[in-house]
Amino acid sequence: MTAPMIAPKTAQWDTIAALVRARGRERPDDLAFEIAGREMSYREVDEASDRVAAGLAARGIARGDRVVSFAYNCPEQVLTWFGCMKLGAVWAPLNVGLLGEDLAYCLRDLAPSLMVVDAENFPKLKDVSDRTPAFPVVLIDGDGTADGPEPFAALLDGAGPCPDVELGPGDPAVVIYTGGTTGMPKGVLLPQFAWIAAGQRYIEAFDVRPGDRHYSVCPLFHNSGLMLGLIGPYVAGIPTHLERWFSVSRFWERVRATGATVLDPIGTMVTLLCQQPPSDQDRNHRARVAIGVLTQVPEGVGQTFRERFGVETVNVYSLSESGGVLIVHNPVGSPKPESNGRGGERCDIAILDTNDRPVPPRTIGEICLRPKQAHTFMLGYLNHPERTLECWRNLWLHTGDLGYVDEDGYLFFVGRHAHWLRVNGESISAYEVENLLSLYPGLEEVIAIGVPSELGEESVKVFVRSESVVDPADLYRWALPRMATFKLPRFIEQVEEFPRSATKREVERHKLRALPNDKAWDAHRVFGRPRRAKTVRG
Repeated sequence: MTAPMIAPKTAQWDTIAALVRARGRERPDDLAFEIAGREMSYREVDEASDRVAAGLAARGIARGDRVVSFAYNCPEQVLTWFGCMKLGAVWAPLNVGLLGEDLAYCLRDLAPSLMVVDAENFPKLKDVSDRTPAFPVVLIDGDGTADGPEPFAALLDGAGPCPDVELGPGDPAVVIYTGGTTGMPKGVLLPQFAWIAAGQRYIEAFDVRPGDRHYSVCPLFHNSGLMLGLIGPYVAGIPTHLERWFSVSRFWERVRATGATVLDPIGTMVTLLCQQPPSDQDRNHRARVAIGVLTQVPEGVGQTFRERFGVETVNVYSLSESGGVLIVHNPVGSPKPESNGRGGERCDIAILDTNDRPVPPRTIGEICLRPKQAHTFMLGYLNHPERTLECWRNLWLHTGDLGYVDEDGYLFFVGRHAHWLRVNGESISAYEVENLLSLYPGLEEVIAIGVPSELGEESVKVFVRSESVVDPADLYRWALPRMATFKLPRFIEQVEEFPRSATKREVERHKLRALPNDKAWDAHRVFGRPRRAKTVRG
């Protein structure tokens, strides 16, 4: 039986739980997903997530409680998520690159009632146990030994029926941590319907057709993996295949093996694929379209990808606060393919100056958005109502991004404010890097900026000021166990003083960005390029 696809302006479901149950009834034996080689049908997902919900309820998890996942892509993550959605609990997936104070901060902010973690990330919890609240832990691949955490299999053993919880489209569902213009990472709290709306946009953006299959290399702790790799295909009613992590060398082999027609390599992944040696197999696949997050990759990479592999791209502009992926998208066949698309029926776009006044067409300002559908943008920042109000001032969501709109209403993303960096697909705040490195003995001041990376996007560079000579290698080694790999400074340069504004004496970051980078110490030359928490493999 083939379920009808969602029409662009209507939705069959208000909540994730309703979606999962409907798919289990309508297409019980069809493949829902394959993750890291493990397949589940829609019925299996529905039934197993019911058991997980019952197991969580038996352990005291109730509506509004927060459950954390800390794992590489695996079916247990999805079952935990969907189980939480059936209970009305809030699910929070954490980046597997987190460790040390980064991880401790998120756990303190979340104050979880329970965590589901895999064996690879479990040791990190012991390292921060003295700085985080206590909570029960369920180990995905645990064996149930007396001195170890409870195994995930225990959640599936059955603890009575799944509780019947009445849910609405605006109920809180998922916390996604994101970088910001200032301060530490903020937990973006998204409502139930935001995920259904993301699936609607997925159908529109990729012109989903019967027989389509999705292949995803994005992690299930980011909106890219959750919305593009999982919920989009789920709403569309097509199977999806998700890898445990991105492998450059095996990418096209897996595309061919899965028969995928829709792909989602983002940013630097596209650059790495284009850098592989040409092959007579480059067009030996069924893929017809891919997500296009290509604004910050080296010039020409997007065109090379399309021409070499014969895959069209859908250029996008998105952020977690606006309900995640594809809020603005430019479909195949657009008259202005280089743009990020137009607002249309999903949202309004405004380019505003520093006083929140609209600027003329083709004038660069801050990109601001406003939803046209209820319950599609964030409910707010977890535990930070004042930051939520600041972000939502004057009834516009202020993104912190720079861009312009042309005379026809097409958006062109230009860059990010100086405090916001984009590194290997991760959005991080310069403040995060500065705050931690400032703890290094002897440093008086640290300023972090982004400098262009040869793969696209940015590399982290820090300028340090100290009365004594700073050994950059020692600073790097000191930071290594204390911060996520993608936040580590690649470039370190010591200065006597920073350029400052005449009025507020603020550091003029744009002047630091304009400096040549030939005097900076380069960690890649000394220690080699670090592995990115196994989310990218050669």
